Amino acid sequence: MKEVREYIANNWAKTFHAPKEMRGNFVVPKYYVSPSIGGMYIDLYYWDVYFINLGLMIDGHDEQVENNLDNMAYFIDTLGYMPNANTLADRSQPPLFCSAVYDYYVHKGDVSIIKKYMPYIFKEYEFWQTQRKAKFGLNNFSTNADDKLKMLNYEGLSDRVLEKADTREGQLAIAQDIMAIAESGLDFNMRFRTKRSKIDASSFLHLDLNCFLYEMECKAIKMLEIIGESPEPFLSNAERRKGLIERYLYDKEQGIYLDYNFVDDKFSEIVSAISIYPYAYGISADVKGLKKVLSILEYENGVTPTPYRGEDVYYQWDYPCMWPAATCIIYKALKRLGLYDDAKRIAEKYNRAVDNNFIKTGRLWEKYDAVTGEIGQSAEYDTPEMMGWTAGVYVYFDEELKRLKDENS
Repeated sequence: MKEVREYIANNWAKTFHAPKEMRGNFVVPKYYVSPSIGGMYIDLYYWDVYFINLGLMIDGHDEQVENNLDNMAYFIDTLGYMPNANTLADRSQPPLFCSAVYDYYVHKGDVSIIKKYMPYIFKEYEFWQTQRKAKFGLNNFSTNADDKLKMLNYEGLSDRVLEKADTREGQLAIAQDIMAIAESGLDFNMRFRTKRSKIDASSFLHLDLNCFLYEMECKAIKMLEIIGESPEPFLSNAERRKGLIERYLYDKEQGIYLDYNFVDDKFSEIVSAISIYPYAYGISADVKGLKKVLSILEYENGVTPTPYRGEDVYYQWDYPCMWPAATCIIYKALKRLGLYDDAKRIAEKYNRAVDNNFIKTGRLWEKYDAVTGEIGQSAEYDTPEMMGWTAGVYVYFDEELKRLKDENS
């Protein structure tokens, strides 16, 4: 809708902040971008920036896109990884820096972009390969927090996830799971539920992280080949990771990918949006599997991170909320496998929800309701006004829908 695009264009700059305005223990070298204009989300958040950049590149804010990459490179150089946020340095978030660099290179067509950021891609990759190793040669989300910080997280978030323990050991274990799931960005849903806990992340192999790392490896291979350098260690590791994902994270009985509970030797009982990641990132081209997961997650007004499950606990990355990041990844999976009609429908549902609520409120919001099409609500906190990835994904979808229309006209 024209009015939404104009609102976004007129408000992008209000989310750009001078380094001196940054809260926390770090001051980045360049202007940074926040998800919201004001309120609680005025810091720099890792994976939000990837989806924000999609919109910034389309709307002509190349300087800020490069500022965002420079700021992430600064954190990687300083800490060895990009933190969840400048105020949350005890963990990272989905590793999308490499993909953001690749997108910017494609956008600009400038090889110097690859040369500039490749050292930081190597450094971030080392972090994931050394500090986030899991069983069977794969990787898991975790945290760098000490016990004191874990206890603070337990005290602050145990009520939110509805998990309690009587002993310090049990409380630290819950905190470990809380912070690992927070690093995944999908905080929270029930994909790690077991008989022991609703958030038993430590008992699983994490499908989403290994898909993100496979994408990092593949994009790094492409960029290294472009600048004439050896694609190792990414090449051999990508081949190995793909095989391990197929071996441990593919449920042959259901024909879909899931987190694997290695403690109980069973797959997650919750199908979630991460079951679509292997199709988005080139691990699988199985149209039947992708369509099966989509049929589980799609509702009248969009797609949810997890399906309706009757009488159950529902967190915020859960039914019925429709999130920009998950919706964008689902769209890319459908497009990658040539399911253009399905991709078009998903993008249209998302943008229609944004349009309809903008007409009512004059604002964009963090998430929407895939069932009703209204502003998304969850038990964890009130849904805030937001530019951020809501705007980035809206702009990206708007341009994609125009392109699809032109191609079919």
